[in-house]
Amino acid sequence: MNLRRRLLIEWALIALFGTLAVILATHWRGTSAFDNLVYDQLSSISRPKPDNKILLINIDEASLARVGKWPWNRNIHAQLIDKLASAGPRTILLDVLMSEASSAADDRALVEAMQKSGAVYLPLNFHSPGSDGKAYDTEYPLSVLDAAAKGVGHVNITFDNDGIVRRINLCFDSGERSWPHLAELIYRNGAAPSPAFAGLARCSQHLLLPYAPRDSYSEISFVDAHEGRIPDQLVKGRDIIIGATAAGMGDNYPAPFSDGGVVSGSEIMANVVAALRRDDFIASAPVWQISLFSLLPMWLLMLGFLRWQPRTALIVSLCLIATVLVAGMVALSASIWFPPGAALIGIILVYPLWGWRRLQAMSAFMQSELGELEREGEIVPLALNPDRGSDLVGRQSAALGSAIDHLRDLRRFVSDSLEHLPDPMFVTDMVGTVTMANHRIEDYLGPKLKGTALKSLLDRIVAPMHRRSVDEYLRAIEREPTGDHQPFVRFVSPDGSHFVMRSAPVVNDLDVHVGQIHYLADISALAQAESDREEALQLLSHDMRSPQSAIIALLPTVPDKDVSRRIEGHARRTIALAQDFVDVARMGESPFEGTDVLLTNLAHDVTDNFWPLAQERSVRIEVIDDSDSGFVLAEPDSLGRAIANILDNAIKFSPVGGSIQVRTRRIRDVEARMLELTICDEGPGIDPDLLPRLFTRFAARSVPDARIKSSGLGLTYVRAVAERHGGKVWVENGKKGACFHLRLPEAADPIPDPAA
Repeated sequence: MNLRRRLLIEWALIALFGTLAVILATHWRGTSAFDNLVYDQLSSISRPKPDNKILLINIDEASLARVGKWPWNRNIHAQLIDKLASAGPRTILLDVLMSEASSAADDRALVEAMQKSGAVYLPLNFHSPGSDGKAYDTEYPLSVLDAAAKGVGHVNITFDNDGIVRRINLCFDSGERSWPHLAELIYRNGAAPSPAFAGLARCSQHLLLPYAPRDSYSEISFVDAHEGRIPDQLVKGRDIIIGATAAGMGDNYPAPFSDGGVVSGSEIMANVVAALRRDDFIASAPVWQISLFSLLPMWLLMLGFLRWQPRTALIVSLCLIATVLVAGMVALSASIWFPPGAALIGIILVYPLWGWRRLQAMSAFMQSELGELEREGEIVPLALNPDRGSDLVGRQSAALGSAIDHLRDLRRFVSDSLEHLPDPMFVTDMVGTVTMANHRIEDYLGPKLKGTALKSLLDRIVAPMHRRSVDEYLRAIEREPTGDHQPFVRFVSPDGSHFVMRSAPVVNDLDVHVGQIHYLADISALAQAESDREEALQLLSHDMRSPQSAIIALLPTVPDKDVSRRIEGHARRTIALAQDFVDVARMGESPFEGTDVLLTNLAHDVTDNFWPLAQERSVRIEVIDDSDSGFVLAEPDSLGRAIANILDNAIKFSPVGGSIQVRTRRIRDVEARMLELTICDEGPGIDPDLLPRLFTRFAARSVPDARIKSSGLGLTYVRAVAERHGGKVWVENGKKGACFHLRLPEAADPIPDPAA
């Protein structure tokens, strides 16, 4: 497995592990202690101002010392309520449980004071677990007091796992009915519910309570208020909360303040009332939003791991931690709480895991690659660092450094080899930019070709008339680097030089096409030789034939007809010799342009042309078709002329009254379907010494008294035609004479036209 694939797999596994860890931490509140600590610190940055319409009257140590041991006579509470009522408070909350009866006179006095005030609220209490399998038992105020109170509500305290009071329930479901919080009743005071209460999704929903600074509410001692040492303007229009603050009365609770300590139940009640008025309770975000908020930074970091360098990943990780905390603070200022613990766990988990797995993968990859280099044997074995005291990665890094040194040497060797090539060479990448060039082409086009666009380079080296063919060749190489296309392209440069370009794909170790290497061969000398050769061929085909034609034209003036006939034969033989030579020389230069030809018909046509000559020598020619009308892909003119050369020889050397058999048949070859044309005569046959080299040039002239007294170019032409058509020709002596065999590939069946 290559390094990239392994890293991607391990990246996916780490991402999956981190996602599961974050989701579990979110749903199971595994980071609640940390989240609470962060909440306490963030909430202490900006606390709301205390509500100056709330007055706390505390049953403190001084009051207990002056009035006496708790519980007090209810008449004392009645006297305080009377004094407060005379000053016109908005509400009076007597935050003291009064569920048991006292003396009738004292109870009656308190009832009368409450009725006279008309603004007194009393708490009720819940005991858990309840009796008879109930979740709660409700402890109501004394019935007469309950009837006299303006409202009764719950004052239950909700503790977090660490025992600190951060949350409040504005509604409590006892199983029998739902009770609003006593602070909610004070807020209403007979009017509409608070927005916070109306927005509750369910009665058990907790709201985070924003605490004002500790001891910031106006407060006086119970004994001072009872003895009249309180001005009426301090009471008028305010909500009065009477509660216990003395240490021994058990109504003090730990609150989320950085300095520690406890706050009284009455101060908690004051904060609840103030929050209801400000409507700034802090709601915890839904679980799905917390999950999304927690997963987002982790996934951002995981995606960054695929592209960032390690240093960038570390910096981004630290920035994400800070961003999570800042985002939590911003959300808290908007009265929404996103616990950051799960998000921080995701970041803190995936960063070291990814670093560890990446280091492990790199170590394994280096070990594998170094071993592979040694096994390939292209460089000398790589020695590990002899210092065994260093760690594995250190030793592998040393070995990798050694391998890099060897590869540098190898690269230098390759560079020097390319530099000293006798022909111009350059390399381009997949976008057509020159990445390497040797000095041969730089001598021709100028230095510093690296970085040059291929199009610009070709503009300078290829003449406009050949530019299209070069571009088509390069496009074919690019489309199919290893496909079946022309092996080279030939062109002329603007200065008249002739070049051949060969291009080959450059592939990496994974067989991925990454560029092309281009070789240029200067064939100007060869082009000049070809030009000279063409002039020689022109001399043979025109300048040598023209005098012979003139001789034939003058023959009618020769009085001796026998001499005239002999001169004409030699002249025409010279013309045929020149034509054979030119045709053989040019046959390899022109492209093959074949068409489907019925071989038997072509044999008939050639035979018909030789009918007068055969009649003159009383030779009978028989054409037999055993090929089932087989077709060959052929050039009719050249193939017909080749058959004519064989048939001409057969007629010349057949005895008077002899016969020639021309037969076509289908041959089932191992590799392909073939058609064979056989021409057999009844002549003396061919000398055995001449048979192996009969189709070479001038073979007949090298053998004295040979059957064929000619230049030897006719049969050379036959062999060239056979090879041009993908076939072969040979000769053998039969019982009566010679048999020439011309075997050609059968034409492929035509593809049917779908529209037909």
